[in-house]
Amino acid sequence: MSSMLRTRFGVPGVIATVALVFAMTGGAFAAKYLITSTNQIKPSVLKKLKGAVGPAGAAGAQGPAGPNGTAGAQGEKGPQGEQGVKGEKGPQGEKGPQGEKGPEGSPWTAGGTLPPGETETGAWGGRVVGAGSTWWTISFPLPLPAALDEAHAVIVPNGETKSECDDGVGAPAGLHNPEADPGYLCVFASPSGVIQNIGKLDAESFGADKTGALILAFVEETGGIGLGSWAVTAP
Repeated sequence: MSSMLRTRFGVPGVIATVALVFAMTGGAFAAKYLITSTNQIKPSVLKKLKGAVGPAGAAGAQGPAGPNGTAGAQGEKGPQGEQGVKGEKGPQGEKGPQGEKGPEGSPWTAGGTLPPGETETGAWGGRVVGAGSTWWTISFPLPLPAALDEAHAVIVPNGETKSECDDGVGAPAGLHNPEADPGYLCVFASPSGVIQNIGKLDAESFGADKTGALILAFVEETGGIGLGSWAVTAP
């Protein structure tokens, strides 16, 4: 029969026929044993089939910047650092603009009045040509809020005390440390002078004006001296 095939198809024909049969049977074999997963391959065989790692590829272009992350929690306060060296003195700054005028400092400025309960003191006196009476003027550095009547202008003769005018020790201690209760003018006399009256500056009524008073004193000796001190306290 083979000779008949060779005679009829020739050697090439026989080979083609055999190949066709093998292809048909091989396709069925492949369909029956189709490999769909590496688990179907023996690990030792799979290891041999794995190729070597290729060289690293070139770096790609830089991607766009991502969004800012949320702020982290504040860290703990660190220890205080050492004090640095003192720096050099800087240049003097420019003169600043003049500030606004402040409020008036009354009553302790010129033109003000003596505050309630505050006391001011002074001295009076002088030498007379002949024995007799004469007027001396006293002036208050700060005016009183109001004039004082005769009952509030008190004479303190030498060696005597007045409850409105001293602490009870009398002259001469009161002469050197004159005092007066609120609302009173107290005039102290020295041993060489006797105070007769205290009058207002118009010399027509007794008491004291807001700015001062007149003292009528009597000096016994010719060329004698009349002197003393005074204190006034605002009501």
